[in-house]
Amino acid sequence: MINGVGEHTYLFVLPWSIDQIGGVNQVVINLAREMAKARDFFPIVLINDWNAINPVREVVQGLTTVRWRVRSYRKDMGLKEKLAYFLWEAKFYRDFHKFCIDHKVIAINPHFPGPPIFALERVVKKFETAIPFIVSFHGSDVTAIASAGEDELKQWKMLLADPNHQAVACSNDLGRKLVEALGNEVLPVVAHNGLDVGEFSSAEKKSQPSSDRVVLNVARFEQKKGQDVLIEAFAHIAAEYESVKLVLVGATDKMLPELRALCVRKGIERCVEFYPDVSHEYISDFYKGAAIFCLPSRVEPFGIVILEAASFGVPVVASRIGGIPEILTDGVNGVLVSPDDQCELADAIRSLLDDPITAKEMGKRLTQHVSTHFSWRNAYEKYVDILSLREGR
Repeated sequence: MINGVGEHTYLFVLPWSIDQIGGVNQVVINLAREMAKARDFFPIVLINDWNAINPVREVVQGLTTVRWRVRSYRKDMGLKEKLAYFLWEAKFYRDFHKFCIDHKVIAINPHFPGPPIFALERVVKKFETAIPFIVSFHGSDVTAIASAGEDELKQWKMLLADPNHQAVACSNDLGRKLVEALGNEVLPVVAHNGLDVGEFSSAEKKSQPSSDRVVLNVARFEQKKGQDVLIEAFAHIAAEYESVKLVLVGATDKMLPELRALCVRKGIERCVEFYPDVSHEYISDFYKGAAIFCLPSRVEPFGIVILEAASFGVPVVASRIGGIPEILTDGVNGVLVSPDDQCELADAIRSLLDDPITAKEMGKRLTQHVSTHFSWRNAYEKYVDILSLREGR
């Protein structure tokens, strides 16, 4: 037993700190926590950290993590780059091989993978015992593959077509895009993201209740999330609803100054509030005070924030794109609108503000739907099924 949880280690891999704000980290954190609850395997998170030449062990977010440099492997590397790579690989092979033996690593699960995954696989292929790779895709990682050069595409195809490995997509839509990029030889399994509705909605309230009704958006401040469309739509209706505020919560990105400036140009800056870089532990406070949740994304592989809104029964208006229609049924448990259509979005918001009874019923149906079909336990069991297949059980 390792720390009393399972005999084998399941190794998650992230390309960044586990403390970073974002949906990918929430997936890894919650899958690892479900794994610890189930006591099937011991979860460790390997974080690719260039500064960690030797492994650095820590406990972050209650999880065992190892920061460790993993170089990228590309076939088109120059001579000096190849020399540096092979010197690194020789040492990393010895150390990582010992790590995998000591911890009885049963699977390696990279999330949001990039070229370092090829180096990891090169090293692991030299082991006397095969370790399967379960490679999890979340959105723009697939976009990067689709635009990659011919050599890199060949590397992806070889890796993901290997019968010992398995690609995983967070939605059917993203799975289709991965197949479009790499061909029918790659057969991704879909494992929808989840949420513990009861746990998330019961989080202690830290904020003070507001007398205003709130139209809420939670998303990174970037172009693909469509907050500019939401601001334009809100400008259409702001004068009709003096007690309604637009609240935007998200990780800082390059669109934030432009969004603030857009509010000023539209003359609605007094009824729009921005909350950058809020820790995820405080996010539930915002849903508790929301009348409507809006996700007007231009690109959205899944949309965990919709599940978060559902945990509070908040009615949702979202774009009819990506994985969103795999959660929402238009007119039943949500309202779907065309991306980049500020007028349609404004009408949808108006319709829910004007009919709070219908909005409340829609939110209740969404809560029930999410509770039944989208949980971290369901997602975790999907990964266990994948691992069982890889092992030939």
